[in-house]
Amino acid sequence: MFSAAFRPTLKEHGLYYLRILFICLFMLWIPLCLFYGAVYKRTSFAHLVRLKIVDFDQGPVGNAITQALLVQNQPSDHTRAIWQESSNDRNFRSVRDVSEWVRKNGWAVLVIHSNASRQLELALADTETYNPEDAMTLFVSSGHNPIIYSLMVASTTAADLGKATNAFAIAMVREIQSGSVNVDIPSASALLGAEDSAKVLAVLFTQPISYRQIDVAPFTFDIAPVVYLFCFLVGMLCTIGPMIGWKMSSFSFYLKVRHRDLWLSIVGLIFAWTIIFGMYGALAFSAFRGLNYSENALKYTVGRFFSLWATIAITLMAVALWLFCWFTLLPPEVLGLASVVTLLPNVVSSISIAELAPHFYRWMHALPFYNGAILYRHILSGGYPRIGANLGIILGEICTMSLILCALTWIRQLMVLCGISDAAGWVRGNIFFHSPVPYYKEKAESVTT
Repeated sequence: MFSAAFRPTLKEHGLYYLRILFICLFMLWIPLCLFYGAVYKRTSFAHLVRLKIVDFDQGPVGNAITQALLVQNQPSDHTRAIWQESSNDRNFRSVRDVSEWVRKNGWAVLVIHSNASRQLELALADTETYNPEDAMTLFVSSGHNPIIYSLMVASTTAADLGKATNAFAIAMVREIQSGSVNVDIPSASALLGAEDSAKVLAVLFTQPISYRQIDVAPFTFDIAPVVYLFCFLVGMLCTIGPMIGWKMSSFSFYLKVRHRDLWLSIVGLIFAWTIIFGMYGALAFSAFRGLNYSENALKYTVGRFFSLWATIAITLMAVALWLFCWFTLLPPEVLGLASVVTLLPNVVSSISIAELAPHFYRWMHALPFYNGAILYRHILSGGYPRIGANLGIILGEICTMSLILCALTWIRQLMVLCGISDAAGWVRGNIFFHSPVPYYKEKAESVTT
């Protein structure tokens, strides 16, 4: 081992592996920085989440609750969502319009019903049977993005509405104590009986105003934040193996098969493989959640099964074509780096939302996992429909990557036929290069001599 004859070889291989180590460290640092940069302090962009207030009441209750929520906005605090009054918005002419707008576009909208003040006045005057939740309805959409919903929407709405309703209850008790508001307790006892009257009065004094919450696009089961990421990532990792195997074993095809047939066979194999994993993903969701995984959720029908199957398949195919474009020309030493560089940004895009990331990360709109995740959530929850844009981006990437792969396959075949590249993808001049095909320059020189 320490013989002088081995020293040139040891030096050559040692320097080669040091170069590989340096490339790995440098290239891995880039995607890791992308990952941590996208998720680091993401709550600092919570102020971009807008929670709307629609006051159909336009009375004491509506004005008090609206002002109590708007007061809690802190312009200097970017770690919490912002309340906005939207009573004059033309999109909100009825409660049904509000519900539909939240399902398609929004995070949460608080509706203060038109009879809220009147019902409270009647309850104070006659102490009728009164339900405080009839005053307001909070429409939310967890299907927009379950991670952002749990981090920034659910916590903010619960805390702020709790403070607003408590402040309203305290203010009303003070008005009763000062004599500004009269409560006819003897009339209540006569109408309802002493026991029922005491219960209603207790509600009036402790919680005169409350709300009920309706999730118009429910996507809040146990693994909802990661179900689409896990599906895409497992399918993609299972696809990398066959693609590398095809690259390593396709040397004879490059020597014998025409370029057109070779390109079509690669695209066809990737398509067939992703179709299989798309079916597995759709079946896995059905097996895990069941046909009716939530009383408010959309039923998992046959149509949604095939829609989910197609969504998973085309998302995996878009990323697989990306990867195989890398694999076609890259030597084996950097195939893993190509996989990391391609997959990590896609992973980041599916667990975050580009609108709530630094401006640099807005390019994540074009990544397959990002668009596939939106389609996945829409199919299962009905929320945030962007079908045309998402399908257009994914299918456009499939077409673009297929054409790029066509060009790269031609280059790879030319390199094989000219003796520049070997079966594994090593290029002439590399210490591991070995090809039975003679180098085209040497062949030309032998013909000339």
